[in-house]
Amino acid sequence: MPIPLDPWDQSMRWQHGWKFFSPRLPSVNLEFLYLGQKRTMTNWVMVDGWPILADRFAISPPKPFLGSKTPGYQSGLRRLMKMCKTTGDFRKAFASLLAACYADPTLANGGQGPILLAAKAKVAPSVEAVREKAKGEAVPLTSAGLRVCDYDTGAVAGAYEHLETVPTSGCQARPQDAVGVDFMTGGLAGQATQDISASWFGGYLFDAGACGLGGGQDERLSVYFPEVTVLAYFLSESHPFPQVRQPLWILGARNFFKTLDGTARFDSPMELADVPLDNDLVEVPLAGANVKISSSRPFVVFMSESQGFFDETMPNLHLARTNRLPAQRDMGQGKASFEKQVRAWYRSLALTSYDEDVQPALKALVSSVGAGPWLAGLWWGDSQLGFLAVWLGQALAATTWGTLPLDYYVYSDFTENPGNQCYILPGAACQECLRRCADPDPPASAYWMPDNAYFNWRPCVPDASICGAKGISDIVAAYGSRTVWMNSLVLVRLSAFASRSFASF
Repeated sequence: MPIPLDPWDQSMRWQHGWKFFSPRLPSVNLEFLYLGQKRTMTNWVMVDGWPILADRFAISPPKPFLGSKTPGYQSGLRRLMKMCKTTGDFRKAFASLLAACYADPTLANGGQGPILLAAKAKVAPSVEAVREKAKGEAVPLTSAGLRVCDYDTGAVAGAYEHLETVPTSGCQARPQDAVGVDFMTGGLAGQATQDISASWFGGYLFDAGACGLGGGQDERLSVYFPEVTVLAYFLSESHPFPQVRQPLWILGARNFFKTLDGTARFDSPMELADVPLDNDLVEVPLAGANVKISSSRPFVVFMSESQGFFDETMPNLHLARTNRLPAQRDMGQGKASFEKQVRAWYRSLALTSYDEDVQPALKALVSSVGAGPWLAGLWWGDSQLGFLAVWLGQALAATTWGTLPLDYYVYSDFTENPGNQCYILPGAACQECLRRCADPDPPASAYWMPDNAYFNWRPCVPDASICGAKGISDIVAAYGSRTVWMNSLVLVRLSAFASRSFASF
């Protein structure tokens, strides 16, 4: 039976349940050269036609790193290394991964090491099904477990007075010249890092010929989490984007470097972290067995349903970056409408979106989800509506877990669309946030955007005159005790006609 490694090849997918197959397969040679010894990949498991399990050793990239290939299979990992032949941040990251494998006591004496688990979501539910869940179950917004972290906006007193804050271990404001602690640096045990992806993990590396740091949040995380990248790129030989498709959980991966936060101001040079080897391993149930998986950094990859929803001319981009483009406020049934964004968040994080056999592992290792300005990054959505979609979608998704808090981080200069998230803050807090973004401007290495998106060739959104009187604290205080269904009705009535959502409440 052929191996369904390629996400595009639907004819090769097995549709039901778990399927196991031998590591010795005729169509793909899964042997790796590891420090001069030939070893065979084991512990692969199929869920809904996807290979989702691999040893920590098995996904280490020695053969592609050294330039060799897997006969008969042009994996994305091989192509990435061929593109980045001698230099680049990926080679540094992969070399660090190989060094960690060499030092890993769980790999000594032929040991297979702990497991990496990649679980892909089922087919998306219809919007009607999501709407019926909100209405039929009367899901309260308090189910979202919203907690907020002000990372670097310098918000004035009162900006978050009605909001619970992220625990200190996961929220430490950054000083001007160094990183703090956020959902990308890590610090809060069990908090998942949410990767704002395209339809696939890792962004447009092959389009850009990028061999390392640059681009958006997704591209940068792919350097800092080499295990995620090696596994995701090895699983496909698709053209032109040989990367695993979203939504996707990866459990057992580790962040190998220290200084990538949501601003990306300090992500280079890469500083090696104290990478855990065996002191972070947790035994979790999986398909009737117990396996060891790193509890270090749960990793979840998914996108908003809003790519390319308007013509990116300079006038349109300037309106979008200040939350004033009419196309951002589609409250109907369009491709990028608000209901689609709520559905995307819900589908990606609902525990029931994933195979029943992986759900116990997810519940054992994930205790909250950390996120930034989802929807309002390089696809130029409205940051206020983005927060509302995340809030509503999380309330619906969290009920499938029992509890799953949302840790929402607020930045003056997130690496995508710097300054735009300031508009979720009220009045003086919004103005101070915008000032901080531009004082000083983020270095050119900290972001990417098309030329049309700049304001006089500066990256930060400059217009403080449109800061509203109300912010997320006011919205939560006014509507946080209502149900998702009742709030969605309010949004449809008000946001479709407002130039800025929060001003309408």
